[in-house]
Amino acid sequence: MRSNQLAPNIAIIGAGAIGMLIYHQLTHTNSPKNNPSETTQPLLLGRNFCLSTADHQMQSLSVETFSDNPLINDTIVQPCLVNNLSDVTAEQLSNIELVIVCVKSYQVNDAVAALIDKLPTNVTLLLLHNGLGPHLQVIKLIEAHQRNDISLYLGTTSQAALKLGQLHVRQTGTGKTVIGKVRGAAITQQMESILLSAIPNSETHSNILLALWQKLIVNCAINPLTAIEQCNNGQLAQAQYQDQINAIATECVAVAKAEGVSLSLTESLSTIYNVIQLTANNYSSMHQDVTHQRITEIEQINGFVAARAQLLGISTPVNDALAAKINQLTKDNAL
Repeated sequence: MRSNQLAPNIAIIGAGAIGMLIYHQLTHTNSPKNNPSETTQPLLLGRNFCLSTADHQMQSLSVETFSDNPLINDTIVQPCLVNNLSDVTAEQLSNIELVIVCVKSYQVNDAVAALIDKLPTNVTLLLLHNGLGPHLQVIKLIEAHQRNDISLYLGTTSQAALKLGQLHVRQTGTGKTVIGKVRGAAITQQMESILLSAIPNSETHSNILLALWQKLIVNCAINPLTAIEQCNNGQLAQAQYQDQINAIATECVAVAKAEGVSLSLTESLSTIYNVIQLTANNYSSMHQDVTHQRITEIEQINGFVAARAQLLGISTPVNDALAAKINQLTKDNAL
């Protein structure tokens, strides 16, 4: 462990593949060139453990990246066991300025709720997950707990990683990461610089909801279809799926427009097919969740479109049917 380690000012909630990949990226970037011993290592909080600088035993986090030296070992402390996030103390979070939430979309609300009363003043939350919707729940939490000092950022990443063990991650994709503010104060220039320097191919977006809707349409088309068909992304390039993909995108564009987000159907379809081509050999996260009988993020993807459509009086039969089918598959697999 570095001798002059400073108190963490960034916390990452979620010790999954993406959470640990970003932890690794921040650790390797957030180190002053003139004194590498004085570095701020992020605080990594998992559902069953947290990584901090408070313990004495050492353990190695292995991250396989696309760099020339593919296997990099980060020296970190032995995890301090906790039953859940509610056991994390306010003292552990006292110097935190930014909390990056990297859990599954359906876990976001509970994760933030467990920590919101322990977070220091003027902290920023950055939600980084698939789909849309959890930010609306988090805004309600902020208001209910009278924490208007908390700022909220949203983000999306096309980085991909595979968790091979509790502390072993393999990076499998290097796509763009986009973040942007939806509520409260902007992060400091220094914090923005740290994030953009650490995460490759990352940028801020002045209209993050537009960027998230653009990503959502891609997920609405690829995720449920690959899960239902039990195929890789590339199979969706076949002509038999064209009408269904067109219908999914058309419904999404209509709902987005009603929400005040202007999207081009032509550009959206072009993006969908471009992603299908670029990720032809990949299996979507929803395909993997259905295959391994896990909870899916359908309610934050097609389910979100369907729910917003119902509130707006818009008909979305294709997205409705896809959400129902995935929920049925999940239920059948659980039997």
